[in-house]
Amino acid sequence: MLILTRSIGQTLLIGDDIVVEVLAIHGRQVRLGITAPEAIAVLRSELVSRQADATLLDPQMRKRRREQQRS
Repeated sequence: MLILTRSIGQTLLIGDDIVVEVLAIHGRQVRLGITAPEAIAVLRSELVSRQADATLLDPQMRKRRREQQRS
């Protein structure tokens, strides 16, 4: 595991196309902004169970859900 210290406004890069930015720090909570291609699933671990529905990881399903939310 890589452990880093970042301040508000600082970023870290994962590969060529994923950027994680520290947006805010409030006590023990850190607000992160993540920029990643649509084909990359970015999920909170507490929402994903071991029997997670495979559609959560399907890029086409995520795209359809985003389009429905925008409508």
